[in-house]
Amino acid sequence: MLSNFVKNTNLKFKKLNSSKIIRTIEAIIEIIFRLFSIYLVYLIFNWLITTVLVKDASNDTLLSLLLLPALYVLRDCGQIIDPCTVEVLQYEDRITVKRGLHPRVNDTLEFVHVENIEIMTTLLGKYFDYATVILYSPGGNVEMPYIKGAEEIVKEIRDKKQELKISDSLQSSNLSFKDTIAETKTKNILFA
Repeated sequence: MLSNFVKNTNLKFKKLNSSKIIRTIEAIIEIIFRLFSIYLVYLIFNWLITTVLVKDASNDTLLSLLLLPALYVLRDCGQIIDPCTVEVLQYEDRITVKRGLHPRVNDTLEFVHVENIEIMTTLLGKYFDYATVILYSPGGNVEMPYIKGAEEIVKEIRDKKQELKISDSLQSSNLSFKDTIAETKTKNILFA
């Protein structure tokens, strides 16, 4: 199995373009918007407590209640760097995706095993023509994040999958035809 993989690494591949700068800006805007939402909740709670309950609001209590959601949002700051680490290689029969700094994820999926394809597009992705394409197979899935021209890529993958299925079925029918001829010759020799 390993020798087959080593032989196949000499295949031609096409490096697919991914949106790095626009997706990074979008991730920064998303995190700022989330933090602003938490601050807005803080202001609303502060106003409700002082106006409706007519109590003196303790800022420490409100800040401590909103600290965990803010930390939860800041935990996702890795999304800012993630688009810059994506590398997608499309071979004749498979796709390879490398992404992330720590951990570095290296996924490979052969087109023959693709069962379903999902395209996820963000707001800026619609405008700048990039999307995340997820290829599903029985053993798992491969995510191709922030790919430019995702619709064309999906069409190529479906076409290549059909080509590979047709060539596999032709090879298997050719082998079974050769087996049938060999069996017929053997029977003719035995009964002659």
